Amino acid sequence: MKKEFLHGAVLLLEEDETRKGVERKCDGMRRLGMNTAVLWPPCFYKNGKRDYSVQKMVLDCAEKAGLKVIVELTGQVSNLEYLPDCDWKDEYAVLNPDGTPARMQNGLGETNYNHPEVKRILHRFLTETLETFRNHPALLAWDVWNETHFKSYDSFTMKEFRQWLERKYGTIERLNTVWKKSYTAFDQIRMDPITWASIGPDCDWEEFRTDNLAAIAAEWTRIVRETDPDHPVIADNVMSNAVWSEFDRGTDDWKLAEQIDLLGLSFYPKTGGRLLKVNESWLRRLTFAGAFSAGNGKFLISEMQSHCYSEIFTAERVAPDELLDWNLEALFEGSQGTVYWKWEPFKAGFQLGGRGLVLADGSFSKRAAAVAEFSRLLADYPDLASLTPAKRAALLYDRTSNFTVKAINNRIRGIIGDDQCAQARFGVAMSAAERNLPLAVRTPDQIRRGGLDGISLLFLPCQLVMDPPLAEELIRFLEAGGTIAANWPCGDISSDGRLAEDLPGGPLASLFHARQTDNLQDTFHGEPVEIQKLELLSSETEVLLRSDSGLPLVLKTRRGKGVFLYFASALWIDRFLHNRRACADAFWSLLPADSAPVKADVPILCASGEEYDYVLVNNIEQRPECVLETDRETEQIFGAGTLLTKNGQRILAGARHAILRMRKESK
Repeated sequence: MKKEFLHGAVLLLEEDETRKGVERKCDGMRRLGMNTAVLWPPCFYKNGKRDYSVQKMVLDCAEKAGLKVIVELTGQVSNLEYLPDCDWKDEYAVLNPDGTPARMQNGLGETNYNHPEVKRILHRFLTETLETFRNHPALLAWDVWNETHFKSYDSFTMKEFRQWLERKYGTIERLNTVWKKSYTAFDQIRMDPITWASIGPDCDWEEFRTDNLAAIAAEWTRIVRETDPDHPVIADNVMSNAVWSEFDRGTDDWKLAEQIDLLGLSFYPKTGGRLLKVNESWLRRLTFAGAFSAGNGKFLISEMQSHCYSEIFTAERVAPDELLDWNLEALFEGSQGTVYWKWEPFKAGFQLGGRGLVLADGSFSKRAAAVAEFSRLLADYPDLASLTPAKRAALLYDRTSNFTVKAINNRIRGIIGDDQCAQARFGVAMSAAERNLPLAVRTPDQIRRGGLDGISLLFLPCQLVMDPPLAEELIRFLEAGGTIAANWPCGDISSDGRLAEDLPGGPLASLFHARQTDNLQDTFHGEPVEIQKLELLSSETEVLLRSDSGLPLVLKTRRGKGVFLYFASALWIDRFLHNRRACADAFWSLLPADSAPVKADVPILCASGEEYDYVLVNNIEQRPECVLETDRETEQIFGAGTLLTKNGQRILAGARHAILRMRKESK
């Protein structure tokens, strides 16, 4: 896909669309500087037969207006895509654990994609739709699966699960050892609620679901590529795994991205905590950093929230400045496109009156002006379409630790929840953002493949699970000169769900030179901490901080050229550090300083283009003056305000959104 930034909106089509009405929509999109329209649904049904006449008309109008079109093939409403209501059979439904149809999984994924007949129906639909549009000059790409989701306990899915388990364990005896079961064959395995003896069944089920969903996406992508090898394939997840602790969707960003050409995400920051826990810049940036990591540098926002939920529920309203914030943050985190959900408000349905960049009569809203401003920026500075985020620090995201926490908390979820891993990531991200330290995201799989190039500081915020291959790569990172900032829990549990003998650390225990003897309540500067009581085993371990009662709180050891720092408490897991400020500040003071090319007293993002380096100054608090420190010649290319030099400092006065540009330093 070429490097032009994709900027557009979803056209949610009605059966009674007129050419004049569609031409007006396409013309309006072009007037806002957009270059892309997403078309959905891909067909309508007349007398049980697929009809593409409205969709063909939209493609024709888009071509006339100079727009490229992404056709969304499947989403959440199967009767508007591949399975009309007249052909529905109850056997096609996904099933609950008790065997009853699950017809309302949050309105998503009610059709069983593992059912052989559904597979045949989908295959025919995809092939026919691809053949219908593949040669149209306006076609840009296929969105093969919008907002992926699949969960079912039907016989076909359970057969896939049993085969997956046989591939993983090899013998039923090995599975029985891990699961604490007494099967004699894999075809006997069932989802049994009696799981207290092992977390293996729950963890394996969640891991299988991510593999199964990725395999379904791979199957659909193969059909697309066999029929149309000329247009790229997109698929979308909701938000990013890095910022979402819920696992009911069965998605893994990294696995999905491997099946397609470009990873999309639905981005809804103002949902009262339903999706993004808080609408804060640090959490939005972590969302994008996760997508950038999963997509190996290639992702776009397939749905950006454009306004409130409905005509009645308006609490989630979006202001023009917010659209600019979100777009600029995503741009500087490496996004290759923004598609708004959606062009116009809902004309029907339970989101009636919600969303949309234009008003009910088709005229531009105030938010449309922000979209036009963003379009002008992209047109004036095409180098921005290929930005690479500048980052030297990363945090570790590990789905296995997430699944392990969920399994351990199975019976007590109502008391403590199961989002401890997410909370820990949030604590690091928020605290790093306060210090203007941009964070990348890495997974254990990426690290095992050498994915720490360019990273000098790695956070392990809640690395409950540790296997020997990951431990070996982390030690190599240290020996080469990296710094690891870890905290409890770290390496407590093996990859097959057993408590490690060497605590803390498990396979990383050689870094600690310490032994856990207890857990107890203590304080640090008066703040309560749940602390690991540690017995030091070697003089090689340096105690940098102690609790108020004198227990070791922060350990420091060296390995090769690197430094390992360990905080003997769940430092970050406290609702984003609201009650752990002294602990966090003390820990940060021990970490290496970041040598950023630009320093500022307001949040900034730095990124590199092909010709220039860029700095985004997002003065959300609207300070009268923002102080910047850099030795390089700098110019302001976007946003209100004035860049001044005062007392040897760069002062950005009266700014809200501002982008600074500087020439790359000669090597």
